[in-house]
Formats: sequence, structure tokens, C-alpha cells
Amino acid sequence: MKNTTIKRRILAAVAALCFLTQAGCTGNKPDKKPSPASDLSEVQINWEGVSSAPSGADTQSDLSEAPSSKSVSSAASSKGESSKKASSTAASKASSTALPQETSSQALPKAESASSSQQQSTSHDAAASAPDERAAPPESSKPQSAEAAETPSQEKLSSEEQSKPERAYDRRLVVIDAGHQSVGNYETEPIGPGSSEMKAKVTGGTSGTTSGVAEYELTLALALKLQTLLEAKGFEVIQVRTSNDVNISNIERAEIANSAGADAFIRIHANGSEDTSVSGAMTICQTPGNPYNGSLYEESRALSECVLDELTAATGCRREYVWETDTMSGINWAQVPVTIVEVGYMSNPQEDLLLAQDDYRGKICEGLAAGIERYLSE
Repeated sequence: MKNTTIKRRILAAVAALCFLTQAGCTGNKPDKKPSPASDLSEVQINWEGVSSAPSGADTQSDLSEAPSSKSVSSAASSKGESSKKASSTAASKASSTALPQETSSQALPKAESASSSQQQSTSHDAAASAPDERAAPPESSKPQSAEAAETPSQEKLSSEEQSKPERAYDRRLVVIDAGHQSVGNYETEPIGPGSSEMKAKVTGGTSGTTSGVAEYELTLALALKLQTLLEAKGFEVIQVRTSNDVNISNIERAEIANSAGADAFIRIHANGSEDTSVSGAMTICQTPGNPYNGSLYEESRALSECVLDELTAATGCRREYVWETDTMSGINWAQVPVTIVEVGYMSNPQEDLLLAQDDYRGKICEGLAAGIERYLSE
């Protein structure tokens, strides 16, 4: 390398000497246009002068300061990559600022998606704007409002509903009138609304010729048993009386049922006859031409039929008939479906003793409840 440089310098010096010699011999001035050959030699000499590099440490220094085009490209590429890295770092910082703080393992995918392709960046933005499901507490740990906490669960409601008595109807109200009372009131009242015909307000009723049980005692015992059975079926029940020591007229009893809007008005009585051989059960309702409530005849007749059918089926007693009459003030004043049930003859020794027995009374009430249920379901 050193010898080559020396040779080049010697050649350059010789060429310069020749040029000066030629100029001096011909008398040409230095600015004279050279011949093509000398021009080429000059160009070559000048190029060689420029291309030549100093020896030793100077050569190394020049090479390091003037890198090749390949090195420049590499440097430019490095610079571009540095810019990319700077951009990636800035994007990562922006991402970490905009998103909630997470653990390092959760934050890494978001930083990578910020420096990836535009499609990945768009997807990342969508994910960043959506609620972070990982940060949401589990359903069991969410606090409930006071109202929600106090509201029983569906499972609890279902359990409570199953424990309630089964109801066949939305609302069915039965008013029960235990006939008579311990002391009759023989004052009079109109037999029907606007009627001039008068009748005793309420009598004490009959009594058992063999058992000695008073009718008012029998009817109240039956009324209370019937209430229990009807309520078990889901019906609402109103009792006209729950004691024997009352003073309620027949008009007042009907008005209790009217005011309550009863779906069925059941009046419980027991029968009596001079002929002690007569037995059996009957029901009573108004006639179709009743001047006070004839419009209720069909319903009252149907109620009477259902009750009588089921009563005689439950007890096995003789079925008499449905008596249609307009002589009963308790029926005439009723503005709801009504029937009087004569459960048996207290004048008949055998039937009287049956009426005094608790199990037979239970059969009577089962029949009455079945008849009422049948009527209200038809």
C-alpha cells in the first residue's frame, strides 16, 4: 500500500515536470488549450491525486469519516429503525396513559398492538373503548340494592305458592247464614222490598224431638264446619253470625250478603213436620215471577240444584226437591244468588239423631262445599 502511493506521487511529479517543460519549449502560455492526449493525462493525474489517500493513521481516519454508500444506507436504515422504535415507545406510552393500569402480563399485548399494523391498532382501540370484563367483579360479589335484597327469590315464591291451598277461582265469596238465633225477634218487617205484607223478623227455629238439640245450635255448628272446608278450597267466607246470642233480622242477613257482593248466599236450616216419618233434605229458592228478585231465579235455582245433589250424595239421605216459593223474606231481599238448605228433619227420630252426630255433620258440610264449588265452576 505504501509503495503504491509513492509510485503515484512520483508519476504525478514527472507528469507535472513534462508539462512545464513542454510549455517552456514551445512558448505557449499555461492557459493554452491542451491536446487531447495531454488533457486526458491531466485528468488522469488530477483523478489520481484526488483518489489517492494519505498513508498511515490519516488513511484510517479518512475512511472512518467518509463511509461507503453501503454504510450510509445502513446508517439510514438504522436511523429509520430508531425512529420506528421511538414511535413505538411513544405509542406504548400513549396506550398505557389511556388505558386502566393492569398487571404487566395484561399490559404487554396492548403495547404490542399499538406498534403493529393499522388493522391491529384499530382492533386495539375498539378493545380499549369496550368495558374491561376482567376488571368486573363476579355476579355473586356485586352488592344488591335494599329493595332487591328484600325481594324473595323466584324459587322462594314458587315454594310459598305451592304451600298455599289450591284455588280454582280468582275470587269467590260465599256468605253463610246460620239460620235463627237463641231468642227470636217477633217484631215484623216487610216480606220483600216495598211489600205491605209483614212477617216476623226472625224466629228461634225448631228443635230435635229426640236429641233435644236446638236448630240454631245445629245450624251454627254446620256453618263453622262449612267455612273451614270452603277456605281450604280457596274460597272467601263471611259468616252472618258466629254466636247464638245475636239479634239479626232476615232483612239484615240478606243485606250483609248484598253489601259483600256474594257469589253465593247459603242459608242453613233444619226442617220439621207433624208427620214424624218424613225425612230427607230439600233446598228453597224464589220463583221465576218473584216481584223482588225474579231476575236471579236461574242462578238461585242452579245453586239450589247443585247443593241438593251433592248434599244427598255425601250423606245418603233422601232427596226431596227444590221448593220454589216467594214467601221467604230472607230470599226476597237478596240481590245475589241465594238458597235455603233444609239439611234434614229434626222431627224424624232417626234423622234427628244423625244430625246430632259430628261425623254426619261433617258429611253434610262436605256435600254443601262440593255443591257450592260445582255451582261456581259451571
